[in-house]
Amino acid sequence: MHNYSEQYFDHIESGYYPFSFVRDKVITRFVRKLIPRGHKILDLGCGTGRFISLLKDDYETYGMDISEWAVSEARKRNCSTTFLNHSLEQSDMFSFQFNGIVAINVIEHFANPEAMLEKLHSNIKPGGYLFIHMPVASNRMSKYLLNRFYHDETHVFIPSIKQLNALLDKIGFSMIGERSGSFIFLPPFSRRVLEMTPAYFGIYKKKQ
Repeated sequence: MHNYSEQYFDHIESGYYPFSFVRDKVITRFVRKLIPRGHKILDLGCGTGRFISLLKDDYETYGMDISEWAVSEARKRNCSTTFLNHSLEQSDMFSFQFNGIVAINVIEHFANPEAMLEKLHSNIKPGGYLFIHMPVASNRMSKYLLNRFYHDETHVFIPSIKQLNALLDKIGFSMIGERSGSFIFLPPFSRRVLEMTPAYFGIYKKKQ
């Protein structure tokens, strides 16, 4: 298992502004639009807690990350959020279900993505939401851009958009919204252009 130490997070933290900050702000807008205030939100792979800090004043917030160092930093930033230092593979998660789970650049780290997504499905309330941002490789252009700009040895699951959505549909999610993860601040692209970009953002609703 990869050691997600402080060194691993160095480039993430140093490059947070402006793109990742804008990405997180856009995703919080979707969360606020779909999930009423006061409900339970989990930031899976929360890192140092930057994303969940944007929601902590309006929701009952939780974070989980495999990195002991990152969770320690997240607790400093978000004293009102409950954090768990576990991997999804090793954890039974929580004793209750969430209204929404956010997974930003997390799913690509799963060696067994179907089993992990099924676990997420079981931890979301019926009618609840899963927000996913992750690298994808849908055609030759997106594969080239992925290898050129987003290569990471810890990424073991890089599906096409079609493969990702088919898997989530099989597990019990309906895709209700999507954007290019690379240009998330822009309105939705055509399918052809969407599949040329190396990152994807999808919103999924748990089927009743």
